[in-house]
Amino acid sequence: MNPTSALCALMIVLTNHFTMAQKYETQPFDVIDQFEEAELRYYPPVMKIQSNGDFGSLFRYISGNNENGQKIAMTTPVQMGNTQGEGVMQFVLPKSFDAENTPKASGDQVQVIQSEPGHYLAIQYGGYTMDWRERKASKRLQEIAKKHGLQISGSSIIMVYNSPYQVFNRKNEVLFKVDIK
Repeated sequence: MNPTSALCALMIVLTNHFTMAQKYETQPFDVIDQFEEAELRYYPPVMKIQSNGDFGSLFRYISGNNENGQKIAMTTPVQMGNTQGEGVMQFVLPKSFDAENTPKASGDQVQVIQSEPGHYLAIQYGGYTMDWRERKASKRLQEIAKKHGLQISGSSIIMVYNSPYQVFNRKNEVLFKVDIK
């Protein structure tokens, strides 16, 4: 086998390995309606952990650095946004966790929260998440909301579904909370 063929074969194997390794539990939602390329979704309440944008403290929590020393499976998506003007990062905990059995954080860098149920308008985009891609998707989502008479509130939420090691077929989303009466 020549070096080029060997390199191509290795890339295919690695891509398949990392794609197959990405089979994480994903936050549940119901699609309520479709507006062009955007979906109106309902998200039920789930348990989450959040920090001020620090991936490391969240990863340490699910790796056992919590009050129970309990290891917790990684889920998708990793969520990023703003709360009260501060950048936050959130991990959704597996559906087996509730307010009663979720371990408390060991320190003050991680907060354990239960999300509020709500309706969100979502649009998907590919590639690595970058400011310009987020802005483009956010702008498109705002255009769709305005065109269809949907009232969005708050700032955008970025949802990242893939590990940084997955190069191809990446999935990201931008969401805005929608006021449904």
